[in-house]
Amino acid sequence: MNIIRFSVKYFEEILSGLFMVLMFLATFANVVARYLFNSPIQWAEEFSRYAFIWVVFLGAVVCTKQKRHIGIDSLVRTLPRHVQPWVNLAADFLTLALMVIIIWYGGILTWRATQVTATLNVPQYIIYIVVPASGILGFLYSLGDFRCHLREALTERQVT
Repeated sequence: MNIIRFSVKYFEEILSGLFMVLMFLATFANVVARYLFNSPIQWAEEFSRYAFIWVVFLGAVVCTKQKRHIGIDSLVRTLPRHVQPWVNLAADFLTLALMVIIIWYGGILTWRATQVTATLNVPQYIIYIVVPASGILGFLYSLGDFRCHLREALTERQVT
């Protein structure tokens, strides 16, 4: 039961890490095969490229989940204390809007990806499904931030 709970809690981190390890192994094996045996692995470069796409998008979700995205809060800190939660709320709203755009256009990208990859022969929609999926996960985590900042803003308003 603990393994299942751990896997669910850290799903994005595990999947992103798995793709990172597989990307490293494929690239390393390709370098060894190319320079030692003068015979590169045909699919390794393509696999690494698509694994990198998954690592980037899942990594963005992990950063959203852990609130680790780069934020410039020096301007917000100069504002009066009762205004700061509202600025954070506006930023959260813009983030939610961006996630909706990523979901929408990622869905279009995935829907239109009907070809198969050159060497792996994998349908491209399997590779691009990470775009709307990461948008959905980012939306859910950002929605949690929005709720937290809304509660903070309303509490601050009642105090003043």
